[in-house]
Amino acid sequence: MFAVATPQGMAASEVERNKQPELIGMGSGAIAGAVVAGPVGAVAGAIIGTVMGQNASYENLATEQDETIQTIRDENQSLSRISQKYNEAQLELARLRSAQNQVEDLTLAMNIQFRTSSADIEPHFMIQLDELAGFIQQMPNAQWQLAGYADPRGRQGYNQALSERRVQAVKDYLVSVGVDPRQLNTVAYGDSQPLDSQAGNEGFFFDRRVTVSRMSGTQTAQR
Repeated sequence: MFAVATPQGMAASEVERNKQPELIGMGSGAIAGAVVAGPVGAVAGAIIGTVMGQNASYENLATEQDETIQTIRDENQSLSRISQKYNEAQLELARLRSAQNQVEDLTLAMNIQFRTSSADIEPHFMIQLDELAGFIQQMPNAQWQLAGYADPRGRQGYNQALSERRVQAVKDYLVSVGVDPRQLNTVAYGDSQPLDSQAGNEGFFFDRRVTVSRMSGTQTAQR
């Protein structure tokens, strides 16, 4: 006859597998204790072995968590490089149009990404902001919007304040390299406009940003 695997049986099997490190530890501890100190040592060894087995289980879980965290960090670094490449392409397009005397017709937008809970501008984005500042200075009559965002983790009030700090950091940097502050308009949305509400940890990277874009005549923003 064939045995039918029931949900209860499968659950019991899973529990048994999870208990294996503890049982192994208990058995080896009991044997070692019996050899050293007889029956009393066997009991003590069994207790110690059980604790050792539990510790082994916890260590395995900690290792898996560390690997998951490292994977997320690697993915965020990769996404940061992609964002940087996109900005470089936008700036190169602006340079080409500038060479063709089409600066006034330029439509340029770029994203400045941030680390979790941070409003510090990363060095490679500073380089791109330096180049952007040069184009803004070539268009003294143009208005630019700086929009700050935060990912949806944390309290709403905290995320709103964080997006405000981020957009202010970008504005302050542009002004520090020669941009007229009267050309810069700022707005902060906090976590109210996620790019993808179902994206999870990987998608949060794209929400931690300040978007810089040239404003059309119908756009309004808060300076």
